[in-house]
Amino acid sequence: MDILSPCRTYSRVRMSSLTEFLRSHPDILQRLPNGTHDAYLRICGSIAHLRSRMATNFFISTFHNIENLRGNPSTPLILRGAKRLAVRNWTMTSSYFESVSAVSSTEVAIEEWTLFAVRMADSDVECASAFLKHTPAAVRSFGPEHVMLWGELAIEALKAGRRMGRAVKAYLEEAVSDQCATPLEHWNFLLDQAERISLRAASAAEAFIRLGTRVCLLLNDSETVNWVDQGLEDSRSEEELVGYFSGTTFKSLEKRDSLTSGIVLQDRANMLSLMCEAYLGRRVKIRSNNSLIGVQGFTGGPATDGRTIFLPEVVPRLGLFKLMALHQAALLEAMDWRDMSRRVHPTRTHVEADQRLLKKLPALLAEMKRLAEPDLPEGYSDDPETEIIRPMPWWGDLLPHLVKDTDGLIQKVLMKAEEKYDLPPAVVEALLTFMMAEGKRDFKGIWDDLQEAFDNLEFLSPEAEELEESFKTFMYKEWDTGLSDYKLDWCLVRQRMAKDEPNAFAADVRNRLHGLINLIRRQFLRLKPEQFRKLRAQEFGDDLDWEALIPAIVEMKAGGPLTDSVYIRRDKRSRDVAVLFLVDMSGSTEEMVGGRRVIDLQKEAMVLMAEALDSVGDPFAIFGFTSEGRYRVDLFTVKDFGEPYGEKAQYRLGNLEPKHFTRLGTAIRHGIYKLNAVPALIKLMVILTDGRPYDLEYGTLSYAVADTHRALREARRHRIHPFIITSDQKGSEYMKLICPQTQSIIVPKAEQLPTVLPAMYKRLTT
Repeated sequence: MDILSPCRTYSRVRMSSLTEFLRSHPDILQRLPNGTHDAYLRICGSIAHLRSRMATNFFISTFHNIENLRGNPSTPLILRGAKRLAVRNWTMTSSYFESVSAVSSTEVAIEEWTLFAVRMADSDVECASAFLKHTPAAVRSFGPEHVMLWGELAIEALKAGRRMGRAVKAYLEEAVSDQCATPLEHWNFLLDQAERISLRAASAAEAFIRLGTRVCLLLNDSETVNWVDQGLEDSRSEEELVGYFSGTTFKSLEKRDSLTSGIVLQDRANMLSLMCEAYLGRRVKIRSNNSLIGVQGFTGGPATDGRTIFLPEVVPRLGLFKLMALHQAALLEAMDWRDMSRRVHPTRTHVEADQRLLKKLPALLAEMKRLAEPDLPEGYSDDPETEIIRPMPWWGDLLPHLVKDTDGLIQKVLMKAEEKYDLPPAVVEALLTFMMAEGKRDFKGIWDDLQEAFDNLEFLSPEAEELEESFKTFMYKEWDTGLSDYKLDWCLVRQRMAKDEPNAFAADVRNRLHGLINLIRRQFLRLKPEQFRKLRAQEFGDDLDWEALIPAIVEMKAGGPLTDSVYIRRDKRSRDVAVLFLVDMSGSTEEMVGGRRVIDLQKEAMVLMAEALDSVGDPFAIFGFTSEGRYRVDLFTVKDFGEPYGEKAQYRLGNLEPKHFTRLGTAIRHGIYKLNAVPALIKLMVILTDGRPYDLEYGTLSYAVADTHRALREARRHRIHPFIITSDQKGSEYMKLICPQTQSIIVPKAEQLPTVLPAMYKRLTT
């Protein structure tokens, strides 16, 4: 048989790869259903000019697709459509074969759907491929009757030109996603906004459709237009546009929140969580219910999975948020509705939850009446047989299957984690609860994420009661000078205790430098205030000040007014200073200076400081810091505020060793967090470092310098006084960019650190 005879529209040269394939697979044509050979050759001919594994795979997949049509009465129609699409672009045919069965059993529907895809391909082949591929999901999401409307919106948007291609493809995928909360009819408006954005950057229009539309769920149409206008006005580069319209920058979220009508969950989540904790007597997480989109039975209101309370992202009034949260807490308090083996009456379950709530908090009845009038019947607070006309605004959904699935998944993961990791179940369950609250609910995805967390975070397998002390994680933003905005939740700080195995470092320093330590102590003791200070000539006080009273009486006898400043007042004075030291542990501190490592010189300086501060009584904390990428910014606690400078702290200081890099901006932000918790009038942050800020993916020097500069500005906004002491002789230029000269010093020789640091501290605090 001449395999080219049915396909003369293609040249023999063009068909060479298909010819070779059929000669090496002589049984392919014989195995195809009767009457399908011509279609197979024509479809494969669309890629036969390519000599690649891709072409071979296409030949094989097309064979299987046609073979699967055996016995289908619509086979001739389907193959005609496939040939028509293959002429335009071979990439569309695989999606066509995979989706055609979801369209309809009628040939009219198949014909209409195929012609529609051809029409879309005339504008954009990638969009047409996406339309074909996601048709089954569109049928599930909108029903067969609305699939063409879904496609029509795409074709209409493509009329704006090729710059809208990426955004339209994103729309075809996002609109049918299980996580999509946007009604189909609203996408026309959103695509109009994307068209405006595409005039500046096609990538930004795509980012808006994929992520920005979720940010705008809290906004009405006019507010969304305003939000888009602001982004177009404020963003200068394509990178800034993408960041803003994806909703991942501080600027875009801040603008969204300023436009939102009503009360936003993120502003009240902590307060609502505390209320629920007070009601239940245990901690409860509050999360956005967006993560429940796609869960069976979820209609968009409040709900719970048995561990977390999920609330809408915005409601008209705070009172409604309170009732929603507390009602879900009352549901968590009861167990019967979660038992799927029992027949649960939803209305009665909600009423009973409200009545339990009102029994503890009767004042809530007034808010219920305001929200439910005139539908809240008399006796609602205590009559179990009360009749309800409609669901109350604060009730939400009962999802017992979600509770059961959550419990089952957690138990399954706990069992697997117990086999592989030596970790307390409470630790694993806390991580699981957090992940599921963010919307992750498939076993494989959760297990993969858990393994990555366990591997990357280097758990030390502490006991459950030790976990709070030895291991904590914090997320911090980072300033991107290219975006001129923050990247939110960009860096992960892992705070843990430094090793406290016994070592003699601090003791050796005390013995070797006992004379210098005594001198510094005497200098610092002069800073220690007296218990009381006597203030004379005050308007009020504890006793008369005769030295002020006599001249005042003389002045009065001479015809002048009698002054009130004739008292002595004794004020208790205190030296209100707290300081946090950040000690660089980057690999470069391994460098030898005068026969000693830089890190040992830094530690020696800290021993001198700790001895002096311990004598003067200033609260102080010491942390070592190092990093290895944005997810591994490690801070090692040597001594925390409120902890004595005892043997354990001295061992930890001696055990600090050089490790990796210096993501300085993130370390400073964590220092701000620690100092904010200390009640002191004067707060200092002293940073000992041997070089410029540098880390994996920390960008160029200008990027790292800009982030560090921004972090220091944040510290000053928190009334914290930062000061950098560096031994990098090449750092004069970049230090000028990081902070003013009054807030830094470059030590000429690293070996001078032990004497320079106490002198600088004394200068800063007096």
